[in-house]
Amino acid sequence: MKVVVAGKGGREHALALKLKDSALITELIVCPGNPGMTEEGITCVAVESPDDIVAFCLAEKVALVVVGPEALILSDLKIRLEEHGIFCFAPSKEAARLEASKAFCKKVLKGAEVSTAQYSECQTEQEALAVARKHDFVQPLVIKADGLAQGKGVWVCESLAKTEEAIAYLGQHYGYPLLTEECLHGRELSAFALCDGNEFVILGTACDYKRITPDPFSANTGGMGAYSPCDFITGQDEKDIEEIFRKSLSHLYQLGIPFQGFLFAGLMKTQEGLSVLEFNVRMGDPETQALMPRIRSDLGKFIFDAVTHDLKSTYCEFTDKISVHVVATSQGYPQAEMNLGHAIHYPSRDQRNSTVYFSGVSLKDHKLINTGGRVLGLTALASTKEAAREVVYQDLQKVSFEGMYSRKDIGQ
Repeated sequence: MKVVVAGKGGREHALALKLKDSALITELIVCPGNPGMTEEGITCVAVESPDDIVAFCLAEKVALVVVGPEALILSDLKIRLEEHGIFCFAPSKEAARLEASKAFCKKVLKGAEVSTAQYSECQTEQEALAVARKHDFVQPLVIKADGLAQGKGVWVCESLAKTEEAIAYLGQHYGYPLLTEECLHGRELSAFALCDGNEFVILGTACDYKRITPDPFSANTGGMGAYSPCDFITGQDEKDIEEIFRKSLSHLYQLGIPFQGFLFAGLMKTQEGLSVLEFNVRMGDPETQALMPRIRSDLGKFIFDAVTHDLKSTYCEFTDKISVHVVATSQGYPQAEMNLGHAIHYPSRDQRNSTVYFSGVSLKDHKLINTGGRVLGLTALASTKEAAREVVYQDLQKVSFEGMYSRKDIGQ
């Protein structure tokens, strides 16, 4: 069958590379993709809006669309494709509220009896400030925008002054409600499931690096790197992860909101066990770039079984190798003022031992240039995390563009 991956970032690059290996897929296209994907042998077509994607799929007799970014998930693309008999692997807009509204997500977690941080939902600045001024700051207070914020809507505040700044900023940029949450202590990880509304398949775990520097109070980004699998969870934790997905999906089904698509659980392992920080209704970026190279199973078959409601309780097979993924960003990221428009130099396949995934790039004078914050990333596989780190950072030294920045501690 002919399949479209909708999106243009590193996540979609990784999904496309994995889906090209599927025995069910005869032709794969990324819409719109980016010139870096094209250089790496993926077919990209410059259609991006829901209108254009639907028209393209009808003209090209596309059987299935796999949606990557949250903006398209929250659009009417799924409804319109399915009206024309085209399968679309993505949650409904109602189910996508798990990510679009942190308040809705909290209510689902509470109803499913899944552990999560205690919180208050504040409808006004005055409510949020009142909660903050009652907090003793023996522990930080977490302030969250309710809606989508591209990984930049969470502030961990260690003082009242910082909290007041967070409330003012998040309220101005993202509106209300805001959530104030207790700060859970432990280690963060991400877990991923592929869901058909009733059944699900666990796609693995990863640990990502959200801050621009190792300083835990530095600016939040969309993600600076990741490794997979998580190396500090136990067999019991893995069973608990399955139970978190099972209970959450079951509760959504009971609410009449069956969830079909990728479901991403952001988790904290505390002394009391695993607690859900948030759900995202898509694969993570950059976690996808760390996860996909480790999957041995046919991802295309899993997705087709999900959209035809024939997904059986099964397990995803993984390589026994560990992956480390490192992101290279433009100077100035994640701020608005960035150093863009510079030629990118990177090693060819026979000159590197890692896989490159492109994101914020364009083509100028037949050369790739950086045009976004997160420009590209490299993923290496090895028998140990230390060996994978060594490979990926050796290859990263062969990548250059003016102002290029990356964290040096991914996988440590």
